[in-house]
Amino acid sequence: MSVSFKDCPDVRLAVKEDFEEILNLMKNACSEDSQHSFAEDKVISMIMRYYNKQGVMISVIGEIGRPVAYVLSEVCPVWYSDEWQILELSLYVSPEHRKSTYAKQLMQFMKTASEGLKLDLTIGVFSNSRTEAKIRLYQRQFPQVGAYFCFRPDTTQ
Repeated sequence: MSVSFKDCPDVRLAVKEDFEEILNLMKNACSEDSQHSFAEDKVISMIMRYYNKQGVMISVIGEIGRPVAYVLSEVCPVWYSDEWQILELSLYVSPEHRKSTYAKQLMQFMKTASEGLKLDLTIGVFSNSRTEAKIRLYQRQFPQVGAYFCFRPDTTQ
């Protein structure tokens, strides 16, 4: 079940043997990137949607059972339109592989999927100071057409 394109030769579609490590990578991604807590049951549900062929795609880099990077996306309608899109939900490369071309390969894979399906690829990055380099990488790979903003109320009162 290997998918290979010239600019993303290391990318393949996830297989069932990757499940545990994908879940671990997603936990790590949440701890680095997210502004919100990790809900394991929701993440497992999303992974299972991929394995059950329910509009979710998980592409990985790494040996079977030992992926070191992933991109998670969903084919879904644009909320205000009858048109559909590929919505990238998460892209993560484990820290020991950040000097590789893995993130670029996963991004190229998503561009190729977008072209093949003739659907817009929509990407948002929740970020903090630790992920500023990730934003710069996305800005070099894709045209920027907006931004995310998040107001966080004080919940300690």
